[in-house]
Amino acid sequence: MRVRLKDVARAAGVSDATVSLALSGNPRISEATRKRVKTVARELGYRPNVAARALRTEATRNLGLIVSDVANPFFAELAGEIERMAAREGYSLMLCNSDEDAERQDVYLSNMFAGSQVDGVMLVPTAAMTPEIRRAGHEARKMVLLDRPIAVRGKGTISNYLRALPVVRSEPSAALAQAAELLHGHGHRRVGIVAPPLHTQLGRERRDAIHQALVAVGVPRAGISVVPGDFRQDSGERAIAALLAQPERPTAVVAADAPMAIGVLKGLRSAGLRVPRDMSVIGFDDAPWFDMFDPPLTTLAQPISALASAAVRAILALVRDEAMPSADELRPACALVLRESCATPPATAEHGGE
Repeated sequence: MRVRLKDVARAAGVSDATVSLALSGNPRISEATRKRVKTVARELGYRPNVAARALRTEATRNLGLIVSDVANPFFAELAGEIERMAAREGYSLMLCNSDEDAERQDVYLSNMFAGSQVDGVMLVPTAAMTPEIRRAGHEARKMVLLDRPIAVRGKGTISNYLRALPVVRSEPSAALAQAAELLHGHGHRRVGIVAPPLHTQLGRERRDAIHQALVAVGVPRAGISVVPGDFRQDSGERAIAALLAQPERPTAVVAADAPMAIGVLKGLRSAGLRVPRDMSVIGFDDAPWFDMFDPPLTTLAQPISALASAAVRAILALVRDEAMPSADELRPACALVLRESCATPPATAEHGGE
């Protein structure tokens, strides 16, 4: 027989309303009463009727998360952290993978919002702007952008709404300054950048941030080469092949995300080059197995736990009409993880690496 809310209320010695408020986390209920109600509900095996609750409150207790590539170790780990933090707040997570496909992303957005399946969405956008993102702005949907901002052009209510969307992303400037100083200190004066796709705001910003950090420590502008990738491993391989084909090829490479960094390492191995003897490499993001590479990879680690916490807090602030996390909380800092993939350039570097 299904355990009903009134059964929990009777066993806990409280009203039906108190049980409902206690299980929803309402602050009007004391901590002692909340614990007693939750203990009784757990012992009786009570499961709330989510559908009925949604009809009464217009809330689903579900959150949406659309990531751009669930195979990317950064997004896989981030999604896991977000799910755990959402669960602690009493929310379920609907996870979708756009696979870097803007049309697929928009299908998920449309289904989540049009079907009222979620109370709000955390979105890693695949492109600067799409029809469903603009529709979300038109309908003033509750949405948080994660990891990637979007460029909003024009004026008007929709554009202003989209510009005001919370954006949760890491702040890499201090870690990039350390990485640039590391390469310059080792003597590197020719550095390749494998950038994210430059049609995205993130791609341009990350390229510019790496470039500026290198120039700031004394790497000549003429010694910096940029080859864009597409967030995928294959593009990292193509990018390092293009960099190696230059008359004066770089002696160090900075790859702007984890899959592209792996592609760079594969491309160097295919070319018969060793890290760091023939080429120093720095990655972006820190997959759990990067310290198992030979040599272990130096990376700029994004603060995954802080990003997940900020994303969940931001979307719940919109859902609950509460105060948004501070600007610093929405932009937690990256950290440079020093390992063994950087060293002095090879002696032949002054002759173009040949």
